[in-house]
Amino acid sequence: MRPIPHESTASYLHRLAHAYRTTTVHLLDALGIALPHPSSSRAGAGTAELRLDTAAQHQLAVFTRTPLRDLSRALPHLAADRTQLHSPNTGTRRAATPGGLTSPAGVWQPLEPGEQPVLACPACTLRHTQGATSRASIHPPAHQALCPLHRHWSLDPDNHLTTAALPELRQAQRDHQRLLRRPDAANATLWATAITTRWYDQQSVLATRWQHRLQRLADTNPHVTPVGRSWALHARGLVTYPETIVLARTLATTRLPGQPRQGPAPTPHPAITAFCRHTAHRLGIARLTPPPSDLLWTWIHRTPARSG
Repeated sequence: MRPIPHESTASYLHRLAHAYRTTTVHLLDALGIALPHPSSSRAGAGTAELRLDTAAQHQLAVFTRTPLRDLSRALPHLAADRTQLHSPNTGTRRAATPGGLTSPAGVWQPLEPGEQPVLACPACTLRHTQGATSRASIHPPAHQALCPLHRHWSLDPDNHLTTAALPELRQAQRDHQRLLRRPDAANATLWATAITTRWYDQQSVLATRWQHRLQRLADTNPHVTPVGRSWALHARGLVTYPETIVLARTLATTRLPGQPRQGPAPTPHPAITAFCRHTAHRLGIARLTPPPSDLLWTWIHRTPARSG
């Protein structure tokens, strides 16, 4: 049984155990992999990740007849570091084999909401598993949250969204992939995400466009009911994604002059005025005049991007 690209280790082992009509805990026990606090597995593959030490990884690779390098490439959270395995809070017992080697071991690691895997595209999962299941949890890179074939957006461990009503997401994904060719892509994307998130939360600049996009999303996904959260928060990253990538590409290809620090209100440099005008044009808005409290203003005055 092959893992799905970027699949969580817990999800893969759950599918593997299910094929043998057993549980993850019993499967690991049969493989000789020591697992402290096995009850932690009840949290599910969505809120906790299973980390394996080197010996346990080799054991799993042998059992699945998959080269370890391929297994590690497909399961990005497979490996556990020594801190996780030897933490006094885990209660891990590292028994020694007759030859003096440490026995294989794993540990359940609780995940923060931002680190949790998301539901893989059900249609792709069905195809990958030859119809065995439509559910699997993955840790996709940010530029692969959207399935280009089925237009499913991986939202959280339990839900995916149909984005057929939002064709702009596909173009944003293509632009995101092109952005990754630049060495400063990560920094630009980090800044752009923070900026658009602030705009979204403050309902400024692009609020009307995002509200319309959010409504289209909710109307075409009646099967999704945000639990304990509103649609506005539940799908914020998706709703702002196109503008985030447009802004990230702009930041990554712009170099601005340093700003003089003398005086309470220095005159804006013509290049900054041109930058704001150019950015507004790329975002499809009439004008962009960020106030001093805006994160874009902070980027302009503190973090000039690389020239493109």
